[in-house]
Formats: sequence, C-alpha cells, structure tokens
Amino acid sequence: MLVLKRALLQRHRSSSGLDGVNCEILKHLSHKSLTALLTLYNRVWKERNFPSAWRRAVVVPIAKPGKDPKNSLNYQPIAVTSFMCKLFEKMVNSRLVYFLESNNIISPYQSSFRKRRTTLDNMLLLETSI
Repeated sequence: MLVLKRALLQRHRSSSGLDGVNCEILKHLSHKSLTALLTLYNRVWKERNFPSAWRRAVVVPIAKPGKDPKNSLNYQPIAVTSFMCKLFEKMVNSRLVYFLESNNIISPYQSSFRKRRTTLDNMLLLETSI
C-alpha cells in the first residue's frame, strides 16, 4: 500500500489518460478502494496479464513554442496513455530501483535516471580524481 500511496503523491496534476482517470480522482479514493486497486495491480503483476487498454496510446502532435506551426518539423509527439498504466509503471519502477540499489546491482557511479543524483555528481567525481 505504501508504494501505491507514494506513487500517487509523486504524480502531479496531469490530464486524464485514455481511460478517463487522473491522479486527483485516485487520491480521493477510500482505503478500501485503494486496497482493491492494489489487489488489481498485484494480480496484473503475478499473472503477467497486462490489460490491453493499458497498451494503447494516442499520439498527439504538439507545436514547439516559438516555432512556425505550419512546418511539420516543429512539432513533437506526445503519447497519451492510460493513467492506470502510468501509475502501475511508477510502482514497478520504484520496486525495481529499490531492489537494484539494496542488492548493490546498480553501480554507485550510475547517476542518471536516479533520484537525488545527477550527471554533475559524476563530473565532480571525475574532476576531483584528476
């Protein structure tokens, strides 16, 4: 339950996904409803049966700010997916990173894509060792 609640707290205001669900809706669920949601996520994980609705995405072209919208190269694609899927991914990522870090599988020098670390940490380490 803690992983689910943390994942909900990490999600900031975002638009609804293809499923019509957004973070604000889930933040207001009762403990009983959150338990049911967690049961669903655990079942998806154990049975390895990823709902087909979670696999869908709609790609929306968004114009880059300050660029000519008449030129198709000045657009970037944004994939709109299911919020339920995004939340599940956030939970899996959290568990995976915890496992990798607590078992010393990730190198201590791996900084990018890790919380409270940046590639600047590695640059500083390199500079001080030279």
